Amino acid sequence: MELTEKKKQNLKKLKEKYKVHENLIIARSARKTLRYIEKNTENFPNKYFTLKNKIVESCYNILEWIYRANVFQNKEDKKEVIVQIQMLNFYLEEALRKELLSNKKFLSYTNHLLELDKMVRSWFNYEKVK
Repeated sequence: MELTEKKKQNLKKLKEKYKVHENLIIARSARKTLRYIEKNTENFPNKYFTLKNKIVESCYNILEWIYRANVFQNKEDKKEVIVQIQMLNFYLEEALRKELLSNKKFLSYTNHLLELDKMVRSWFNYEKVK
């Protein structure tokens, strides 16, 4: 029980340390999507381990590239976010094709990704105007 409480305290300290990044609406949306997709891909059969890993890895990559784009303000980093979103969408299509996802889950995931894609593209356009 103490270990759990200690972990909670450590997480709280980390959260305070990186609180600045929580204000990034796009990052917050990406984290929400990542958690949602990761939770719902846990039950993929071992036969599709690689596909599951690609899906989860893409989620984390999206979040990483969002942070990079924000910190470095590099146009290429923003493009990479869009590429990662498109790759994740492809992996999810493959999971649907292999009947690992229901149509309802797939639509839900793609709606989240579409929203995220629109946010990134708006951010990209906003930076061009500045």
